[in-house]
Amino acid sequence: MSSVSSPRIWHRVLPWLVVLALSYLPLFWLLGHMPVQSWDEARTGVNGLGILQHQDWVVMRHVKEPDLWNCKPPLHAWTLAASFYLLGANEWALRLPSALAALATVLLVFRAAWWWLGSWRGGLLAALVLLTTQGYVTTHIARSGDFDAPLTLWTTLGALSWLRYLIGGRPAYAWLTGGAFTLAVLTKGIAGAVFGPGLLLAAVLTGYGHRLRNWQPWAAGALALVAAAVWYAVREAAEPGYLDAVWQYEIGGPATAQLEGHRTSVFMYLNTLTEYKFTVWLLPALAGWLLGWWQPRGSREWVLSRATAAIAGSFLLLISLVQTRLLWYDAPVYPLLAIQAAAGLVWLGRTIAAHWNRPTTPTTRTLAVLAVALFPYLSQWRYIDSLANSPVKDMNLLYGYLIHDLPRQLPNLHKYVVMTDGVFNDSPVFYAAAAQHQFGHQSRVRTPWGIWPDPGEIIVACGAKARKPWQKRFVTQELARTDSCVTLRLVERR
Repeated sequence: MSSVSSPRIWHRVLPWLVVLALSYLPLFWLLGHMPVQSWDEARTGVNGLGILQHQDWVVMRHVKEPDLWNCKPPLHAWTLAASFYLLGANEWALRLPSALAALATVLLVFRAAWWWLGSWRGGLLAALVLLTTQGYVTTHIARSGDFDAPLTLWTTLGALSWLRYLIGGRPAYAWLTGGAFTLAVLTKGIAGAVFGPGLLLAAVLTGYGHRLRNWQPWAAGALALVAAAVWYAVREAAEPGYLDAVWQYEIGGPATAQLEGHRTSVFMYLNTLTEYKFTVWLLPALAGWLLGWWQPRGSREWVLSRATAAIAGSFLLLISLVQTRLLWYDAPVYPLLAIQAAAGLVWLGRTIAAHWNRPTTPTTRTLAVLAVALFPYLSQWRYIDSLANSPVKDMNLLYGYLIHDLPRQLPNLHKYVVMTDGVFNDSPVFYAAAAQHQFGHQSRVRTPWGIWPDPGEIIVACGAKARKPWQKRFVTQELARTDSCVTLRLVERR
């Protein structure tokens, strides 16, 4: 009995192990190598550290003040706080939750494609498509500490659960859909609900519109609305002004105006998708839609193609109509496109094999999958290496190297001023907060036109623009140096 069951168990487990092994390089290799990036990644890191510093799990903070610029719901910040608590305040801990969310998304895509395509090799191909998609495995999404990888996990889970509900009618899948989109909304607010119109359209196009007459889908959808309403009410009560900021930065402002100079074309997402984000796999996805659309009505191929077209198409249309368009807003569409691209390749391969009447062996099919993905995978390897090892041109991103090195160079230094060049960038703010959490350092971040330090104080500065104003006004003593960054004692005024 055991000799028969063991190989069967191994054959079920081995595909998962292969996907896990192939996921390491795109998602985890050199993950903590880059300095914390400006704008969103640094800001979310500061919010996560602020939770631990202030022990406030409701009001996200930026330099002790309530953060009304990054006014997303708290789920991702809570995850970051837990990661910092367990692993320390560093780049790896900041990005690990996103990398794990991306890994969970890859595994979800693998399992869903296995079911829809009837083959674990089809699932493996879908996973490899996603792992080699530069619109997904990149900074600000799968390889940074931002909101978009967790958001994509929840929207993918919700969309795939919805398809299973449509095709089978089991209420459990409707509730799973509602739970997934509840987590999506608690991760990134209204962005977590943008799949909604596409889900309704998918029900109509697949011939399962009658499922909408059941009460469970609407109750599950209400779950997300109630959770959002509770959060926004609690947060507004804790620190009034939050709802105004949400409207300005998350809903009304981005929908009606191109905020903060982000001037882009309405065709930006389609252009970038074809130019580099999904270039290699676009034709297989289009072939999958073409082949699946004309399959027998009600077949898995027919349902999958119509559903992914409805959800992906509606989503891209909606985010294109919003006036503020950023490169990473299309992240949630790529898992669905990966499944559809894999479907196109699998169905095309089966059609060719049937036409030539030449049966293939399991080994041949496995090698074919690996061969198709080989060059995109190698290209992704080079891309990640270039991301991690590209020269740092923004001096504000170098503060991490200096502050990480201070305990070694100056072990008795615990109080200093972080001087920047005045260009808005939260990377120095993150590293100052991280040093307080990790080493007990006391520091404050200042600009050339801020409050001047007094003689005797110690400053850290990266780049000539941050360093020279103080050297002009003070006689300084250099205490330590890391690349273009210095630690100076302000001896006396000139």
